[in-house]
Amino acid sequence: MDQEAANQLATLDFAVRALREQVLALQEAQMDVVSNCEPWTVRRLASHALNNQLLWAGIVTGEETVSPEETMGAVPYDGDLAQFADEVTDRSLAMWGTDGVLDSSHVTPLGELPGSVVINFAIVDALCHAWDLAASVGHPIEFEVEMIPTISVVVAATCTDAAREHGLIKPVAPIPADATGTERLMAAAGRSISR
Repeated sequence: MDQEAANQLATLDFAVRALREQVLALQEAQMDVVSNCEPWTVRRLASHALNNQLLWAGIVTGEETVSPEETMGAVPYDGDLAQFADEVTDRSLAMWGTDGVLDSSHVTPLGELPGSVVINFAIVDALCHAWDLAASVGHPIEFEVEMIPTISVVVAATCTDAAREHGLIKPVAPIPADATGTERLMAAAGRSISR
């Protein structure tokens, strides 16, 4: 595995684990709160976010572990979300680690793309949804300062007009003058920054 592939997998690992951490932090009383992705509840948003990781990993491995309809419809996972987050983390990272996945071309909503491009969508998806979950329960998160340059590259690669036209990314949100590095990236990915 070359260094670029290793770096991409390490970034994905960081992103998926950030998502997992936010799911594990959720309290039962927060599950029915309306999230910042209205009208979805926090449970529905968490379910959507976790299933998205399986969906993206399935695109590059040919394994359909969840349907696009279930994922995009935010069908709530009724079981233990923390346990599900653990399972999704392990399974999706293992799928992305499959030999040849990053080098091969895969059919995606944006057309045929190499895995080394597709992985960026899984990364930005996990990071945005980790931020969404935290913001939805009133505990916004900041990504580690040393990760901001790496995340910036991923946001630039994925938060494009083409991705917006396909409904994969929301339109850019207003960026407050005093926005943090994390908030600027989340606004670029269409997240509203509230104070």
